[in-house]
Amino acid sequence: MTVLADKRVLSVQSHVVSGFVGYGRWGGSKFDAAHLEDVFSALDANGLLRQSHLLTGYVPGADALSVVARTVDRLRAINPNLVYVLDPVMGDDGRIYVSESVIPIYKSLMPKATCATPNYFEAELLTDVKILDLASLRLALRTFHERYRIPNVVISAVSLPASELAQLGITVVSPTSRLLFCAGSTLLSSPSEPLKTVSFGIAFPELAEHYEGVGDVFSSLILARFPSLVPSPTDPVHPISPLANTAEMAIGTLQGVLEHTRAHALKLAKGRPDLIMMKEGEGVEERVRRLRMVELRLVQSQKEILNPEIRYRAVML
Repeated sequence: MTVLADKRVLSVQSHVVSGFVGYGRWGGSKFDAAHLEDVFSALDANGLLRQSHLLTGYVPGADALSVVARTVDRLRAINPNLVYVLDPVMGDDGRIYVSESVIPIYKSLMPKATCATPNYFEAELLTDVKILDLASLRLALRTFHERYRIPNVVISAVSLPASELAQLGITVVSPTSRLLFCAGSTLLSSPSEPLKTVSFGIAFPELAEHYEGVGDVFSSLILARFPSLVPSPTDPVHPISPLANTAEMAIGTLQGVLEHTRAHALKLAKGRPDLIMMKEGEGVEERVRRLRMVELRLVQSQKEILNPEIRYRAVML
């Protein structure tokens, strides 16, 4: 990854809190739509809305998300080649943790995005497809393209039966090990042509512990390594697609980050894996103690962020 000295990151917060709200004890506040509109309008007035790349994640509420949607339009008007990665943060594991009023706004944002990075549950909400097997996974990916004409989509992680993975030549090493499956697709056809796509999947091991913020880091890595909209002879060549290469590298980085995080957590737990495992019915103090130990070691993983080891390769889906 080439790091350019002239690149700058502008971070606009939709909320400022003391830390992960899953601790159960937190302080701070969410910013309303008027606050966000004020910030974006001032940036625009000063000529500072000139970004080449945009990532949006958790936004608290429909009104604030509507401001984000209008800002995307502003940025696109200034830079038609804007690379916009949309992480439609709505929920996980079958549970919505935002107002349901944001769902139609996220659906309206999809055609504006270059790539979306939902988890499996968010993909189901946006496509109305229940993802249970390879057939339904392929249908969900196709529905993103058909319904929203979005050029790229990456579903961060899906749990599929071993028998389904076996159809792709992927084997589970042992009955006690589990694999997760990242799936992505790129639209190749123009609106006037029959739908043509190229899709891929990447299987990788699921860890026994639960780590917060992994989805946020994944979306950031997809944006950071997103394929150039204007191909260059120096771009990496991938047998499936440029997006598959991006996803492989994102997963490679995450595996490295999680290895650093797990090793540090076990050190804090004095070698006891049970102390870093999420437990059903754990109390507040126990949860806070566990979450402190498994905070992602991002700063300590700079090598993995810049030069990830690719251990898990994409297959055609």
